[in-house]
Amino acid sequence: MLTNYSWFLGVAMSGYAKCLSSGLVILALIGAADAKEHPHVAEADREYAVVLSHDDNPCAKESTTLGWDQCLGNEVKFTETHMNAFLAAVRGILAGEDGLPPGAEAAGKGKESELLNNADRAWREYKKNLCGLAFAGFDGGSGAPSAELECEYRADRQYVQQVADAISLKILAK
Repeated sequence: MLTNYSWFLGVAMSGYAKCLSSGLVILALIGAADAKEHPHVAEADREYAVVLSHDDNPCAKESTTLGWDQCLGNEVKFTETHMNAFLAAVRGILAGEDGLPPGAEAAGKGKESELLNNADRAWREYKKNLCGLAFAGFDGGSGAPSAELECEYRADRQYVQQVADAISLKILAK
């Protein structure tokens, strides 16, 4: 049960998401090579893989709107839980916990953490507005909750990919 919104979101973001999908491969390589220097990389990599382990349309087999909404609601909760764990691991990487010598905080680590926190707050506001727009586009009809849930599910997955890409580039630059 794909809505017109999902098609639009898929087309609009597919090119961007393809560019960012390389994050998993890079994080996996970094995780294997630098696990001792960055203990949170393996954790971030695991959470990234969990978020992206589900299909783009995990509830495709549902035959009713109610079933689809319940299924996707569960997927959104699952994704948000693992997205938050991923972000916690990324914060650990940026903070250099257990992985950098003393004094590394003074070398810009605080700025990176601040930027992630600012980006995260802004992204959550963006997601709320974007998915509210998807909901409003159905003018209160029965498809409104479905459109909003689908937007949240796709947005969370894309956000994880975007952050993974950013942190991968940061680690590779060291």
